Amino acid sequence: MKKLLTVLALGVLLASSSFAEFAVGVRGSLGISDAWIADDTKHQIGNSISSGLTDASYSVDNEAVLCGGGAVWGTYSFKSLPALALQTEIGLLFNNGTKVTGEAKSGTNQVEMEDTFSYSSLELPFLVTFTVNKGGFFEFTPQAGIYLSFPISKIKQEIDAKGKLNGVTVIENSSERSDDLDNAFIFGTAFGADFAFNFSKKSALVLNARYMIDLGELKSNDENLGTRRVFLMSAGYRYTFR
Repeated sequence: MKKLLTVLALGVLLASSSFAEFAVGVRGSLGISDAWIADDTKHQIGNSISSGLTDASYSVDNEAVLCGGGAVWGTYSFKSLPALALQTEIGLLFNNGTKVTGEAKSGTNQVEMEDTFSYSSLELPFLVTFTVNKGGFFEFTPQAGIYLSFPISKIKQEIDAKGKLNGVTVIENSSERSDDLDNAFIFGTAFGADFAFNFSKKSALVLNARYMIDLGELKSNDENLGTRRVFLMSAGYRYTFR
């Protein structure tokens, strides 16, 4: 056991000695979320909203919704190449989801449907970064890597449907439901960039733009809901231990 502890301690010392500096930060984010929905799923939705209409034509699409959250992160840069670093984060995102819209027409009859779904998630990115003009007043840092996304809430659906005759609404119905997601977690890939303004050697304002793409579909009750995509703009503060 003593030998094992000695080896572990030696490993920690060697790993820490390879880093030039360590930085921590916190930020708030605002962005948009949507989901890529497969054509066969769109066909199922179209067939559903056009049921009861004779020789109906339909169209199905989806729209982005506002999302937001926050994160804390740590960045480790290397002594041999200070511009290169590893960044780990833990963050929360609220209102992940999309709005699915559908319309079916048959003569003067028309059915319109909106289905908005949303959920909250815990995000754990692991990124590689490279800083241009490191230590200067302005730093530009491209970043890319992978992440794990853990749903931490049920998925909420809000469904609005209207039946129209000659353009006049004759039937209207709204409903809400909450279901568990089948996914324990989802892998994804992320890329973006930091734009940092150094007030001093240790303090900086950091703006960030990031695009995230899930590599697996969201599922609920064995039904595919789509593949999440998120674009975020963030602002935060960074403190560097040199």
